[in-house]
Amino acid sequence: MKTRVLNRKLAKQDPEGAFASPLDIVDERLFTRGEKVATLNRWRQTALGASVSVDTHRLLQLIDEAKGRLGA
Repeated sequence: MKTRVLNRKLAKQDPEGAFASPLDIVDERLFTRGEKVATLNRWRQTALGASVSVDTHRLLQLIDEAKGRLGA
């Protein structure tokens, strides 16, 4: 089994580059709950800054679902 190495600082600054889905952040063992919420909020801000599309809308739904799973 191959172990994945996560650059925590880079993942928090560029979550869309480090995670396939916002829901993956929920299960990330190297982040605290607060780091997860902050990272999801950063991803949300990036998505809102992008042009609005069906993909952006779906991404925002996934971010909200991930935050819901964290109780945020």
